[in-house]
Amino acid sequence: MDINFQKGHPLEIAGDCLIVGLLEEEEFTSGALESANMALDGSLRQLFDEDELVGKSGTSTLIHTLGKVTPKRILFTGLGKRDSVTEKVIKDVVSAAIRKARGIGLTKVVIAIDTFCSEDLSPQRVCELSTLATLNGLYRYEDHISEKSEKTIKEVILNTAAPAESSVISYTAIAEAINLARDLANAPPNFMTPSILSDIAEREAKANGIEFERLDEDKMRELGMGSLLGVAQGSNEPAHLIILKYIGDKDNIDDSIALVGKGITFDSGGLSLKPPAGMITMKGDMAGGAAVIGALIAISKLALNINVYGIIAATENMPGGKAQRPGDVVTAMNGTTIEVINTDAEGRLVLADALCYANHLGVNKIVDVATLTGAIRTALGDQIIGAFGNNAEFTKEVIAAGAREGERLWELPADESFSKHFKSDVADIKNVGGAAGGATIGAMIIGLFAEDTPWVHLDIAAVSRTNSINGDDPKGATGTPVKTLVSLCKSISECR
Repeated sequence: MDINFQKGHPLEIAGDCLIVGLLEEEEFTSGALESANMALDGSLRQLFDEDELVGKSGTSTLIHTLGKVTPKRILFTGLGKRDSVTEKVIKDVVSAAIRKARGIGLTKVVIAIDTFCSEDLSPQRVCELSTLATLNGLYRYEDHISEKSEKTIKEVILNTAAPAESSVISYTAIAEAINLARDLANAPPNFMTPSILSDIAEREAKANGIEFERLDEDKMRELGMGSLLGVAQGSNEPAHLIILKYIGDKDNIDDSIALVGKGITFDSGGLSLKPPAGMITMKGDMAGGAAVIGALIAISKLALNINVYGIIAATENMPGGKAQRPGDVVTAMNGTTIEVINTDAEGRLVLADALCYANHLGVNKIVDVATLTGAIRTALGDQIIGAFGNNAEFTKEVIAAGAREGERLWELPADESFSKHFKSDVADIKNVGGAAGGATIGAMIIGLFAEDTPWVHLDIAAVSRTNSINGDDPKGATGTPVKTLVSLCKSISECR
């Protein structure tokens, strides 16, 4: 699909449908609506008077223009009252409108950008949001469906005079990275094993000028990664530690950040077996790793002035005959011994060695991303990412990066008072700590392996998937938090 620009009056631009935003109680302040009303012999005023064409949030009205103006149709979509219009509202409204256009078989859509702008939302920003709304809102995963959808939007024209081409190119890269992360997390587990994930990461890295390396189990054993290998030993599929290296600041080669992702391509729970219903979405337990791969690709396309490692601990967690048992003790790369109380708390085990490896590389900052705990949903619901860190300034920086792109992060405590809950009688620590504070304890266990490196943990277990359409998130994997990771790296690169 192409996204192009065209200046001029929106009613003079050819297309199957023109999308126009309307403010509630200010409908006829829109020049596009007033002009269309005149061209259509006052019929739109009549619809307005009969409450069939309004700017109330969630409403839309499709008008056939019958050749009286250039666009074949106009889709008026309600934004709500002026003081309630946010970036999320714009993105959600445009996503819904573009899906509606596709649903009726249209192929060329024009968006009247100025009708979505305000004092706080510039034409450039609306173009960026429209790009995300279009590319992410139209996403479908149909790799294994025999009769694929034939309805496709082929071209979207952004009707604006604003110089937004470079911004749209950047946000196209980000949107495509989000969709890549979605593809990886939506793939069935037999089509997304650790080896396949590693092969895809290698392919994408080579296509985008990123260095690639994978550590096999022998190399991990040589490095002492007993914590990751303990999780992997129950599966017939070999584990991989995937390493992506983007060098964007060659003058400061020793200054780098690591983005670390949990890459459990299927999580049965191991011998601490999940109930059948709990396994249905566990193909997506590698959503953190998928987001890291997507973010590295976008960072490379944006040519950011920063050095970034992407590290993904990829394995399955299965109950095979060699699976680790509750009560086993494993040793992480840094020598820390861990008593495995619950084999279904495997994310912190694989991330322990991944963070050790990040420190081994000498990075200056670490952000890990993981579908870690069900407890985070209990704490924050399904719209907010849980954030934990060992450095207040860096944690605020990560949260602010998410806020700039509409991904909500909320900091939860990770202080020393919780450490007593995961003290072990037979090892240095144990991998769970009881029912209370589950999200915090999981984060703190991971944080031990960051050591003194500024570190933030993002628990995305509640936001990595959605069961229904939510704005520009279709049902399935969301690709969260690609935007946060890219925004963070962009902010760091701009400060150099």
